[in-house]
Amino acid sequence: MLQFAQPGFLWLLLLAVLPWFWRGQTATLHGGLGLLPRDRLSEWIDTGLRLAAVLTCSCLVVGLARPYLPGETIRHSGEGARIVLLMDRSSSMGENFSGHYLEGMARESKAVAARRFLAQLVTRRPHDLFALLDFSTAPLLAMPMTANPVALQAAIAAISERGHGITALAPALAMALESFGDRVEGGSRIVLLVSDGATRIDQDTRERLRADFQTRQASLYWVYLRTPRSSRLGTPPPNPGESTTPEFFLHRYFEALGVPYRAFEADHPDALEAALTELAAVKSSPWHYTETRPRQELAGLAYALALVAGAVMLAGAWVEQP
Repeated sequence: MLQFAQPGFLWLLLLAVLPWFWRGQTATLHGGLGLLPRDRLSEWIDTGLRLAAVLTCSCLVVGLARPYLPGETIRHSGEGARIVLLMDRSSSMGENFSGHYLEGMARESKAVAARRFLAQLVTRRPHDLFALLDFSTAPLLAMPMTANPVALQAAIAAISERGHGITALAPALAMALESFGDRVEGGSRIVLLVSDGATRIDQDTRERLRADFQTRQASLYWVYLRTPRSSRLGTPPPNPGESTTPEFFLHRYFEALGVPYRAFEADHPDALEAALTELAAVKSSPWHYTETRPRQELAGLAYALALVAGAVMLAGAWVEQP
């Protein structure tokens, strides 16, 4: 149903009747006018110009009243998983897999490889809902949960190759879990972390994240982009320490979350294919969610019609010039 944001302007629609009473020309009386034949073409043109004036005035008033179609809530059902893509955007992601920014055998940065990996995953799972976050010092929601693959691919492509800042993982994980929201019922919930490093998470934050993972029943996958100087996840380092080898300790923490967890180590771009194959085969389940569509503003359409009708009036005035 059509509604108006500023309905007080609608009383100005009374002005739209003026073109029917205003001739716009000075009337001239002459005794011989009755001898002239009736000019139906001129009458039609006169009526058309008056209608154009009425339409111009009416559309301008309606535009001022800001018409719109109200939003609506639509319930969707399907089968798939809800996946939050969490991409590391720290400065180290600008390195290649050899650990260099501009040198090494691998010319492609980890950020470019990660971006291509996410794009391929979205292509292979067309029936899922995805959200996209990137993070460094702070997380940023690049795309809320959506079933629109075109919009998601555009958001992935828009992620800059150049990283910055540090790997602040805890707030990123918290935002990723919040991205599931409460609108979706059923379905698998997955947080997919693509990162080349980690930082220490304090004990209170660890407990909050553990409780949140278990409450939302979310699985966790970590695609670990490893360089030669980085520690391995499954092998204890010679001198373990959360400040020197945080990835190993983060891996152990993830294993103790009490939710399904899987880590993939990738030390070159081709190694991402194994993670892609397994993630593409993750079991889907039925889900339901509601989508709230925003209201549709129509003021622009009203102004466009007023412009067209006004152009017709100007053309008529130009033709009348001697």
